[in-house]
Amino acid sequence: MKNACFITFMILALVQSVLPVQGQTLSERLVQEDPIKLVQQARQNGDIVRGAILFHQGNINCAKCHRPISENDRIAPDLSRLGQEVTDESIVESILQPSKTIRQGFETVSVLTADGRIINGSVVSQDDQKVVLRSSQNIEQLITIEQDDIDAIKPSTKSNMPDGLANELKDRQQFLDLLRYTLDLKQRGPTDGASNEETMVRRELSDETQGIVLIKKLNCVACHDWKTAETLPPLQHAPDLKWSAKWLNPNQLAEFIADPQQIKPGTSMPHMLGHLDAPLRKDSATAIVHFLTSIAGNRIAGNRIAGNRIAGQADSEQHADLGHDGEGALRGETLFHSVGCVACHSPRDAMAIEQPLDDSIPLGDLTDKYDINALTAFLKNPHAARPSGRMPNMQLTHPEALDLSRYLLQPSEHGENTSTSSWEIDSKLARKGKQLFVEFRCVNCHTGIVDTASSLTSLGALADLDPARGCLSGDPGEWPEYRLDELDQQRIQAALRSLPTELTAKQEIDITLATFNCVACHRRDDVGGVTAARSHHFQTTNLNLGEQGRIPPTLTGVGAKLNEKWMRDVLVNHRSIRPYMKTRMPQYGKPNVSRLIELFQSNDRLSDTEFATVDDLKEMQELGLKIAGNQGLNCVACHTFRYEQSDTMPAVDLTEMAERLKKDWFYQYMLDPPRFSPNTVMPSFWPNGKAIRPDIVGDAKYQVEALWQYLLDGRQARTPRGLIVEPIELLASDEAVMLRRSYPEIGKRGIGVGYPNQVNLVFDSEQMRLAMIWKGKFADPGGVWRGQGHGTVRPLGDHLVRFARGPEIDDPVSPWIVDDGRPPHHRFKGYSLDEKMRPQFNYEFDNVTVRDYYVDAIDSSKNAPFIRRTLTLKSSSGESSISFRAAAGKTIKQTDDGNFLVDDRLQIRVDEKHVGTIVNQPNAQHLRIPLKVNEGVTQLTLEYRW
Repeated sequence: MKNACFITFMILALVQSVLPVQGQTLSERLVQEDPIKLVQQARQNGDIVRGAILFHQGNINCAKCHRPISENDRIAPDLSRLGQEVTDESIVESILQPSKTIRQGFETVSVLTADGRIINGSVVSQDDQKVVLRSSQNIEQLITIEQDDIDAIKPSTKSNMPDGLANELKDRQQFLDLLRYTLDLKQRGPTDGASNEETMVRRELSDETQGIVLIKKLNCVACHDWKTAETLPPLQHAPDLKWSAKWLNPNQLAEFIADPQQIKPGTSMPHMLGHLDAPLRKDSATAIVHFLTSIAGNRIAGNRIAGNRIAGQADSEQHADLGHDGEGALRGETLFHSVGCVACHSPRDAMAIEQPLDDSIPLGDLTDKYDINALTAFLKNPHAARPSGRMPNMQLTHPEALDLSRYLLQPSEHGENTSTSSWEIDSKLARKGKQLFVEFRCVNCHTGIVDTASSLTSLGALADLDPARGCLSGDPGEWPEYRLDELDQQRIQAALRSLPTELTAKQEIDITLATFNCVACHRRDDVGGVTAARSHHFQTTNLNLGEQGRIPPTLTGVGAKLNEKWMRDVLVNHRSIRPYMKTRMPQYGKPNVSRLIELFQSNDRLSDTEFATVDDLKEMQELGLKIAGNQGLNCVACHTFRYEQSDTMPAVDLTEMAERLKKDWFYQYMLDPPRFSPNTVMPSFWPNGKAIRPDIVGDAKYQVEALWQYLLDGRQARTPRGLIVEPIELLASDEAVMLRRSYPEIGKRGIGVGYPNQVNLVFDSEQMRLAMIWKGKFADPGGVWRGQGHGTVRPLGDHLVRFARGPEIDDPVSPWIVDDGRPPHHRFKGYSLDEKMRPQFNYEFDNVTVRDYYVDAIDSSKNAPFIRRTLTLKSSSGESSISFRAAAGKTIKQTDDGNFLVDDRLQIRVDEKHVGTIVNQPNAQHLRIPLKVNEGVTQLTLEYRW
């Protein structure tokens, strides 16, 4: 028995030794191969362009860590700066077994905390108080651990580079492509200069500049003179109190006016009644709200206020009870944490409670302030309530605004408001409120409420103020009380000490970007950008795009990048080219951003650019077409083309590049993408000005110029090779279908007809002729629809036959000399449809009217479809002799009476009443039919079989 078991075991072992190993990953298979041979095969067979795309592709995204940033901030080695000691074979090993050898300076540690957690990462900084780690799981995340919370720190044997990276590749060839590009990075060395080295330092604006931002935010110039503020956009407008009085809970509005900071901590609304005792303060605030609701057409006056709902309003007006739409609230939660709300406001936990972050604008409990109708109206059009634009329009649809309202108006941790106090407008109190509105100088900020604002006098120039007195003193009195913290007071005081009489363009830009909090999402120079604490809320629909697919683009040099019209379309007309980015571009209103557009355009400059010479434009455009396709640099592998997304990722549309970008920026960007966008997944195809594809015609600048000349055609640009476009099929069923658009070699006045029997034609209404026929499926209108009406319809099916240019009916003695234009004696008069939607085309030649009618029929002897054409002609003045050209070809043969064979593929049958004649022409033969047309009806019938 033992011998039998032993023999069985040996047989199984032998069988397993010769069978291929099943279930191995790509990484496991590659590790078993000789690194030297992998390097050789990569150099011989690897595609450097496909490798460059893979290197930057989001699911692998080698470029995220291996990027040329300043040495102190590097997460992984700069592959262009590897020394000679790093062999090609060791690069293979680093990709397949990253933890086998960890390069000095990029080691990781494991931190054991006092509460038993283990945190892995690389040390960014360390002192006696704390250790800052860059997380191994998320390299964007910095983790600060207090030294008192650390039990132990031990070196880790794991690299930050993940194991099994090759398993993200499709196959072995992709590994060779990636390896080929990586080897080339090492071989080429670093790019010239240090201009492309990104720094991760985040600079704060000076105290003086931040003080000016606060002066504008608090609208100090409403009471104090500062001439410079008059030219500083945006002009500050306080909330529209008519809107507030109409839509908000008047009880809550009165409480807010009585003590703004108590109701909404962090508000920029000052305490105007702080010098009054509590009862008088409450009465005064109530009177002011009675005045406001009396002039605002308040929608809820006379109704009882109960929680988020208004008693007396119909359920249809309420849209939905908050408590009965959990799905809507969940959708609202997703919107709140993805479209950009959390760039300015604090994110919320599972109970919808704010989790405060630095620099957040608090929302507080909104349930006392809004009902669902009011908040929905505000979210859809915030500028109606706050024209200064500080709360931007996020382009929410009505359902989105409603869902977001449901989420934000969920009962707070304190329970739902149960106030049942009523609100009836009291005319006596309203008159008293109007008097107080002027007395407390509310009119200085809230214009358009009463008519006395223009008569108010200034309370002195800002530059002459004593910061220890009045508004900034922190003491109550007959002045606005802002309750500023110590830091904000210091910043305003710093600004007051050095108030400029004229701002530089840089100061204007910095102040405007800070005022609108653009710096919460965008980085300009080294100011602003998405913080680590908020980064995970910036999301994308396509991970292949990497960081640039979710993080808004830099504003550094944006005026040198974007054409002015495009920039205006983005900032004013909400034009977007990044549908993959879930965070939306806010709209701040044209009056608020127009000056910013001027500043960007007039002040952002690039170094001088030397362009390549264009000698042969057509030749250069052909080269650009090749470069964009899969025989060149394969731009269409990543970029959208004419609204059609690539299979890899939906990068910005190639056909909008020239409309969007300035040429010199495009040139410099293409030659060195990381210099302008460190997070880009765009490969460097011309590092140090040298093409990675030297087999393509021309040097780097010539190739970039060729691409630019090709892109200048915009949506009319020819489709590059390699673009996968799924056809849109327009098919005939029981009735004929028509599509009047541009067709290949016909022009924009082609009228296509698809018939139920699977035969199709195009009639050229420009030159009054049958232009083409084919069998099978009708047409793909995708080129037209994707090109917004400017593309070309593509015939589907097969057996396509084209007919000669020029009108078929013409003068037999002096025919029109054919060109691409419209014949001078022919006029198209439209078409009519029969009961099966088959068209009859109507046109004229001189005094002859023509009715041109086509039907699909079946040849019973062959069970094959054909087209029968009937032309009905009539002369309006006597007899006319005309010639009808039925066909043109290299060879035309008459097979029997009335039957002709054109180029051995198209058979035309002429009816018995007419005679076809073969006429020799230079390089061709024509089949012509002479016609005598008089005031009676002449009818010609033709049949086309092919």
